[in-house]
Amino acid sequence: MFVELFRAATARRALCYGVVCLPLIAFAAPASAEQCHGVANALGTARTMALDPAVFPRVGTLQYPQTVPLRDHEVVLSFDDGPWPASTPQVLDALAAQCVKANFFLVGEHAKAAPELVRREYEEGHTVGTHSQTHADLAKLPLADAEKEIQGGFAAANAALGEPLAAPFFRAPYLSTSPALEQYLAKAGLMLWSIDADPEDWRDLTPDDVVSRAMTALDKKHQGIMLMHDVQGHTAAALPKFLEALKTEGYSVVHVIYGSAKEATARPQ
Repeated sequence: MFVELFRAATARRALCYGVVCLPLIAFAAPASAEQCHGVANALGTARTMALDPAVFPRVGTLQYPQTVPLRDHEVVLSFDDGPWPASTPQVLDALAAQCVKANFFLVGEHAKAAPELVRREYEEGHTVGTHSQTHADLAKLPLADAEKEIQGGFAAANAALGEPLAAPFFRAPYLSTSPALEQYLAKAGLMLWSIDADPEDWRDLTPDDVVSRAMTALDKKHQGIMLMHDVQGHTAAALPKFLEALKTEGYSVVHVIYGSAKEATARPQ
């Protein structure tokens, strides 16, 4: 079911954005600082990478052998648990100010409650993935119930968008999975996202704490998928300073979108 939905969604997006036929991985042109609302020296998005879940079924070295194929000092920004009206707009504003694209993993209940924020994420060029319907620990549920949680999250995201446009990207709540769940996700054509760097911004932190912990976590590997939470007010407040820190330390942002092995679509930056 999922594979057919995503192929159909990709075909519709191709009509709007064009199709680039490349093997396995596709890259779009970068968003240069000069193109960022006239802001000099903006961080920007260095490149956009289209990945196929069939080739990259599980990513993130915290749990799996491989992550997304990044160069030294490249980072993928990902945000979990939203959308949240009190903080997600601030996160989106900070990303837009630096012309940075990110990957969002939505909770279905939150998407249903704030569909306008889901649409804003998509319309501003970010990737919309999912994070289950209710943020339950899927590994502790019967497999049938875990599958319903996954399906419900995608249904809610797609309902907010108006058609099945969410990417086939899924992150398990608490990063908690099981072999049976991973087998189900792979069969459904869904890429399971773990992480490479974690500032644990769900803790009671100040914005400066978030920046310090994020940079420390990232600098251990000098690249990777960064996990943050757009439901956290201190993370939203920290994001402008964090983006400046990435720029100062020579990091580049990579945006990951869905692309099949036969054809990859990329939105304009």
